[in-house]
Amino acid sequence: MTAEAEQQVARVLLLGKRARVLDELGRTLTHLGMDVIQETDLDRASSIDATTVDVLALGRAVRGAKRETVVTALKDQNPALKVVDGLAPIPPLIVAQIQEAISIPSGGQKIVASAMYEQVNNRVVLMMTRPAEVGVMMHRLDPLYRMHQTPIFAGRLGSGRQNLPIGRKVGRGERYLVVRADQETSVHQIH
Repeated sequence: MTAEAEQQVARVLLLGKRARVLDELGRTLTHLGMDVIQETDLDRASSIDATTVDVLALGRAVRGAKRETVVTALKDQNPALKVVDGLAPIPPLIVAQIQEAISIPSGGQKIVASAMYEQVNNRVVLMMTRPAEVGVMMHRLDPLYRMHQTPIFAGRLGSGRQNLPIGRKVGRGERYLVVRADQETSVHQIH
């Protein structure tokens, strides 16, 4: 992140159907130093001044034609607006997606080029473009929609392929990796 980006406070519009989830996300993002607007009404969201927003974060339930209408209306006002579609109803994962939108340099090379889960070897594989201080967390939404977090690694990694064994079996469900490398955050959906 550039010094200019570090000085500017990220402005986030949270748009979703559940006020309770938006409140939790809003508190977390505010604690991280971001300005947050929350909205549950898609029609009202379309009328927000998008020049006052850097990131539009959409809940997983915000889909279809209404989603497209809101995104188009806001991007017409602010072409630089970054749009984040929530991957899962896991607040720490959505926070990481928003951090990714503001921390990854546009057009620049990311520290973590790719991340995957090798189920057969029960390990996470990262491709690093340069050495960095890294933290890796796996988030999982099980078939009963319960949230699980598994810390995978915290420490310094070099460049190239990095194999990170997982100490225990990972259950079924939707799985996501959040990788924090120096000041960059990246989110990876894994199968």
